[in-house]
Amino acid sequence: MLTTSGRTFLLIGALALFVGIALGYHTLTALGIAFLIAVLIGRLWIVRRPRVSASRVVVPERVRSGRVARSNLTITNQGRRRTSGGVALERFGDTRLPIDLPSLEPGESVVITTELPTDRRGVFRVGPLDVTRADPFGLMRSGEPDDGLATLFVHPVVHEMEPFPSGIARDLEGPDSGEALEGGVTFHSLREYVRGDDLRLIHWRSSARSNKLMVRHNIDTHQPRSLVVLDTRATAHTADGFEDAVRASASLAAASVSRGFDFRLITTDGLELNNMMPAATIMDRLSEVGLSLVGSIDSVFDELMADLGGVSLTLLTGVTSAEEMAFLNRFRGRFDVITVGQFVAGRNEWERGIADGILLTASSSEEFARAWNRTSQR
Repeated sequence: MLTTSGRTFLLIGALALFVGIALGYHTLTALGIAFLIAVLIGRLWIVRRPRVSASRVVVPERVRSGRVARSNLTITNQGRRRTSGGVALERFGDTRLPIDLPSLEPGESVVITTELPTDRRGVFRVGPLDVTRADPFGLMRSGEPDDGLATLFVHPVVHEMEPFPSGIARDLEGPDSGEALEGGVTFHSLREYVRGDDLRLIHWRSSARSNKLMVRHNIDTHQPRSLVVLDTRATAHTADGFEDAVRASASLAAASVSRGFDFRLITTDGLELNNMMPAATIMDRLSEVGLSLVGSIDSVFDELMADLGGVSLTLLTGVTSAEEMAFLNRFRGRFDVITVGQFVAGRNEWERGIADGILLTASSSEEFARAWNRTSQR
């Protein structure tokens, strides 16, 4: 195929040839012919296309930002002649990584290991590999990208954090909605037996009346519940501040998952995560979350009015107005602790009271984690 230079040569050559013939300028005609011959030579040069196949395995497929991930690329010469080697380009997200290809005999394969950049959080497509042959003038280029693709999930950095900045004791009466986790000692209701239930929980009197095996549904009323709201509005964050907010969200989610605590994490643009999801899925979704032009604090809090409440309500945001902060007043008494994490560069106004809650203003996720843990220890 023609490159940008090739298209330019072809256009200039055709135009010069036409004008030279039309006006009788032999020099211009010769120049046009020379340009067209150069394009023709380039076309003949790339007739012998490189015939190689590529397949790749990314190890590991999921990695925390800053840690090592590699692509093991298998290159096979499928042609009948020896390849000349050279440099190919492996696509990685929106960038391209240079790959040095050795000369290969027909049918020969080689595995090339490349370290992938993991400094940025995100979901990155790895591949295809562009193996091309170009003429010396750079006018023509041939070669087809391979079809094999892989995906690398670069998860956000996670800090060591306590999941809640208060004790975990809950109302001994327990929630009346049945949403508490099953398996405690507090009786909640009767339900029909399903395979795998503890036979000691069978309620024989109710089973006899209903002609069905009924079991006691016990719940854990001491199970803490946490609600985390991640502000994804582009108007509230700088790029660095938003990354800090995502890292703080991931840290709170990881702390809850590791301890088996019930939590919900929602964003202002509609994403919702919870402890019922696999930990890898939670981090995958946080890998791809980005700044958004839709959503608002007030609409999110309107939807949360039906929430049961719990131990901790946390808002992770950037530059937020006093009116938006006032929306938290609706949740007084429904959560043991209300915390606002505000990520603003150059400011460290930790632990300033707000709406019967705590305001932690930090310039990085590391500073926020330290302030959070210091507060929870009290």
